[in-house]
Amino acid sequence: MKTAFKLDAHPRRPQPPLSEPPAHYFDQLPTRVMDRRPALPRALAGGAAWWALLPGALRTGLASVAVLGGFAGSFWLSGLGSAGAPAASARAATAALDAVPQTELVAYLLRPGANLDATDLAPLVAARPGLAETFWQPSPAELNEALDAQAAEDVQYL
Repeated sequence: MKTAFKLDAHPRRPQPPLSEPPAHYFDQLPTRVMDRRPALPRALAGGAAWWALLPGALRTGLASVAVLGGFAGSFWLSGLGSAGAPAASARAATAALDAVPQTELVAYLLRPGANLDATDLAPLVAARPGLAETFWQPSPAELNEALDAQAAEDVQYL
């Protein structure tokens, strides 16, 4: 069995743990670090010295514009931003989907594993008005049963 850990059983280190820093050490530290920094190379000092002279916020802004411009250029050059091959493949996919009979599509979407019901397919009615007839073909008895199953509140208005 493990013995319980008691903090009081462990003596603290004597204070102060280290010696005091020299006088004004932290005041002089930034200048000492900057003095150790190597000077700009000659190649950078000539052509790209203007970049080092710009304020940090402007350099950050220019860098982000360059990155976004590179992304937009690659997007445009790949053809995704133009009406090229991807639009043709989208048209081919739409044509292939249009070739499938509507009753087969609705039967596929209403299968038990699809987790869809008639209300999920209702927005399609705006695109193709005759499509709603194939969603659900209830008998009058089924309609009355579904309406009777709806919860109705007795609300009295003034």
